[in-house]
Formats: sequence, structure tokens, C-alpha cells
Amino acid sequence: MTDTTQTDCAEVSVRLLDDAYLAWFGEESECEQALREWFAARGGQRANAYLAYRAALDREEAAACDLERLWRIAEPLRETFVRDAQTVVD
Repeated sequence: MTDTTQTDCAEVSVRLLDDAYLAWFGEESECEQALREWFAARGGQRANAYLAYRAALDREEAAACDLERLWRIAEPLRETFVRDAQTVVD
């Protein structure tokens, strides 16, 4: 790969990782809220709140898996991104 192509790929990977992180963070926040609602639920609402929590937990896990997968895919490009970032700072 040429340096320009590597730099372009590194920039795209950073944006994808950022998007994946934000998606995971959003799902984690929703999961936390669903857990609170399950704990606060009473009577007949408790079963539904539990199911909602489990669904939120599944979404968070899926988002975490996506983030991890992108992190691994982007690993070879990290050196290029760090090198280019240092060039801008220097």
C-alpha cells in the first residue's frame, strides 16, 4: 500500500472505531437504565422489565463485539495513524 492509501485507511478506521465506540456507549447506557427499571419494577411489570433488560444487554454485547472486531481489524493501521498524528503535532 502507498503511504497515502495507508493514511486514508487509517483515517477511515479511526472514524469507524469512533462510531462503534459511540454505539457501544449508547447501548451500555440504555442497558444500565433498563437494569434500574427492572430493579424498580413491581408486581406484573417486573417480568417485562427483566425481558427489556435482557434485550438491552444483548444489544450492548453485540455493540461490544462490533467494537472489538473493528479494533482488531484496524490494528495494522494504528502505526500509520500515530506516525501521521505525530507529524501534525511536530
